[in-house]
Amino acid sequence: MAEFSIEKVCQAIQVFNQGQVEQVDTFLRSFSQSNEAWAICIQILQQNPDQSLVFQLLRILQSKILYDFISLQPSEVPQIYQNCIQIILHYSVQNQKSTRIQCVLMFIYLYLYTYSQQTKSILEVIAQILDYSQNNSPHQKFLFDVLETLPDELTENKKIIIDDEKRRLIAQDIKNKQMLDILTFLQNQWNANPDDSIKYHILRSYKKWLEFMKSSITEEEAIQFMQLSSQTTLFKGTLESISDEELQSKAVEAICTFVGIIPKTICEQPQLEPQVLQVLFDEIYKTFPSCKKALEDEKSEEIHNLIKLYSKVGKKFIHKILLNTQLEPFLQTLLWIFCHEFSFTESDILMDFWIKMIKTIRIMNDLQLQNKFSLTFEQLINGCVQKSKVNKILLAEYGISPKIKDEFEQQLETRSQMKEIMEELVTIIQPNLIIQHLGGILKTEFFPQMNENGWITFEACMNLISGIIKQIILKNDQIGVQYLMEIIKLYLEVYQQQPLASNNFIMKSVFKTISQGCAQLISSNELLPSLFNFITIGIHHQVSSVQKKATKAFQLICQQNQNFVLLHLNQFLDLIFKLQQVSNYDNLIKGVANAICSSQETMQNYYLKLCSIFAQNLVQLQQQIEELLIKSVGSDTLEEKIKQFSKNISSLAYVNSQIPANESNEYLAVRILIVNVYQELWPMLKFGMERIAIFEHGVAEKIVRYTKHTFRKAFNQFSVDLLTQVFQSFLNVYRQVPITACIYVAEVSATVFYKYPEYRNLLSEAFENLCNITFQHLPQLSSFEENPDLTEDLFGMLVRYGRYTPVLLLQSSALQTILQLTLMAIGLEHVGAAKVFYSWLEVTFLMLKPQDEAFKVQIPQEYKDKFQKIITPFIPQYTSKLFEALRKGPTDEEMEDYIQDCIIALSKLSFIDYHKLLSQVLEEGPQNILTQSEKKTWIENNQDVEKQQTFLRLYTRRCIQNSMRG
Repeated sequence: MAEFSIEKVCQAIQVFNQGQVEQVDTFLRSFSQSNEAWAICIQILQQNPDQSLVFQLLRILQSKILYDFISLQPSEVPQIYQNCIQIILHYSVQNQKSTRIQCVLMFIYLYLYTYSQQTKSILEVIAQILDYSQNNSPHQKFLFDVLETLPDELTENKKIIIDDEKRRLIAQDIKNKQMLDILTFLQNQWNANPDDSIKYHILRSYKKWLEFMKSSITEEEAIQFMQLSSQTTLFKGTLESISDEELQSKAVEAICTFVGIIPKTICEQPQLEPQVLQVLFDEIYKTFPSCKKALEDEKSEEIHNLIKLYSKVGKKFIHKILLNTQLEPFLQTLLWIFCHEFSFTESDILMDFWIKMIKTIRIMNDLQLQNKFSLTFEQLINGCVQKSKVNKILLAEYGISPKIKDEFEQQLETRSQMKEIMEELVTIIQPNLIIQHLGGILKTEFFPQMNENGWITFEACMNLISGIIKQIILKNDQIGVQYLMEIIKLYLEVYQQQPLASNNFIMKSVFKTISQGCAQLISSNELLPSLFNFITIGIHHQVSSVQKKATKAFQLICQQNQNFVLLHLNQFLDLIFKLQQVSNYDNLIKGVANAICSSQETMQNYYLKLCSIFAQNLVQLQQQIEELLIKSVGSDTLEEKIKQFSKNISSLAYVNSQIPANESNEYLAVRILIVNVYQELWPMLKFGMERIAIFEHGVAEKIVRYTKHTFRKAFNQFSVDLLTQVFQSFLNVYRQVPITACIYVAEVSATVFYKYPEYRNLLSEAFENLCNITFQHLPQLSSFEENPDLTEDLFGMLVRYGRYTPVLLLQSSALQTILQLTLMAIGLEHVGAAKVFYSWLEVTFLMLKPQDEAFKVQIPQEYKDKFQKIITPFIPQYTSKLFEALRKGPTDEEMEDYIQDCIIALSKLSFIDYHKLLSQVLEEGPQNILTQSEKKTWIENNQDVEKQQTFLRLYTRRCIQNSMRG
């Protein structure tokens, strides 16, 4: 009591309130977790202290109830409970919302922690301490806050220390004994016709309890509740009587939640039974005039509320709507709303309904039903076209003003939603019928006079067509292909004569349609030449977004028509040579590279020819860069030349990535060819590493990528001498600058060359050098966080060497330092680096097991024995720090699993006394995380993997809860 006095606590809170948080944060946290906090907080709060102290004192008391109430001795509970209730009673009726909410949470925690079969209902308990009969009184607000908050706290708040099974039993008991009384109480409150502020609270509470009910209600209970609800004014006449938009929103949410309770079996029957469904649709029909008026008057909030309701009801009762003629007005009204120009902002909600309807028809697989709704589908397509049309400003300025896309983002988003509807619709209708209908729209609005409005319609249709191409391919719809080719052919014929045909936005849409699968359909010798000519114009286009779509179309059509590419290869290679400034230049490379790398024969004939383009560029660029490094360091010209240098190496990397990995003798000539090209390019690559990458690290990454794909395709054709040169160059650069790509080269080489004896000494030497240089780059613990990329690649290399060449790793003179660094890195917070690190730590432990499938080669026992002697002194520290990392609360859920996997791997080591280690760790750590019984059970079952995982999850969750205190 000497450390925490009333005076000291009050002073600390005042300092905290003045903004000097750091001075008192530790003191207040310690106080919050102390036993003295109960008596001190209660005593100060009972004395009605200065208002500036109240909030923090209630916050501390709330934390005590949440985390420590269940740990109280049975003899302490009654007095502390009574004192807390008195404090809640006093402060809950003050007109400060923040104070009231704290009291609400404290009340709920006490209610749940003391809950038993004999506990009175929440309404009875509140009635004992408060008079909530007066409208809009503080007492009544507290009541509604409790009712609104309790369901979520019980089901969602994992900080409450109640195990899942007990939580489920409490929820079930409350549902069985209190649910009906609470809902009846809310309905009676509504019937009393209170003012709007109370209605607002009633609707929010009603929705929360409906959600709570929904999670565990039986079909019989649901029907009984529906019948009861349909007769109350809370359900009947609500929407019609509300004019306030915010209140209307809450009413819609409550009714939507009510609809969610209705059992699936009832929803899938065509009859409007039980009676409540007739009432529901009657209520909705009454709102149709209001919705139509809201659309005409552009009342966005009311439109949103009502359309949200229609969509929810429509999706829930889609079977009834499809099969019951009484509900045809509902569908026709939704179609009218969908096609109305001012429902544009609600496209996502309406889309959900139409997609649900289409999917249901598809699942029912009833042709008569599909035919019945053919006219509906045509109207739906019309609506999709209408909502896909772009604003004329967007059409005129797209690609010119950089802000234009942001300004029209909602419109562009709506277009993608319309395309989603088409993607679903085409699963129940033949694609050619949809294209035919779109063609009919084009005949009416576009072909007669290709004016601005007509081109907007054309572009909208193209956008929708891109959503159905996949199904044309899957269904092999040749009529659809023919219709589509006619539309594209027509466009190709007019785009040079019609100014709007070459509009940025329209060209982009055409390229997008071609790219999104249409490329697979285009194989017509008649169409290909003019199409490639058109694409070439698109590639030369001044607007970058058009260039991107054009290069993507080029890549995909090349991929589908490789013979055509090989036939016109010189023309395409010339294009690649001349157009290096184009956006997404790599798509041009991909288009041609896919064709060249398609077979051994084409590789031998054309690979050298393609690579020579990049080689010529690199020779020229090297010379220009060397001159600029002397004259104009830091100039824009130098930056551009380096960018071009990097782009050419990226192109080489992509080409090699497309070559099949084939180690057979048949592919020997190709492997030799790959290495010969790399050998010829090595002087330029070396220049890139040693002269450019020093200050432009991205160049190193590109060279490493090319080197990686060369290693993986060349196998042991890559000479030891050339590999020595590569390693030396990369190590020279790495000594000067910690470029992580240099480590990655060693990581890749370990995975490729580990099985060839001739590379073993070189791999070992590279590993030693990289480790020693890295140790110099990581002089202190903080460097792990400061250099996450370096950390990730270092431990990534250790993982690869551990799995592929474990003997080289275990022979290393750096092993002791590696284990020391491993100890220092436990608890690393950077998610990406930490995941790789914990993978390495798990590999470390697995190397000590008899044998594990994670390793590509067997580890001789003598090396395991030697490693065991070296690592044994580290094991207690590893154990302690791994548990410490769990207690800190990993920043990523997956990382938590990684740490737990390491602990389980460690527990399986046969040469350690894990029972003793675990006992020690649990004894040294905080004592309020696990009960003595839980600790005992865990220690006794420390070799049972399933129980070990259960306790590790429990331990982590409790630690996270503990860290949130204060």
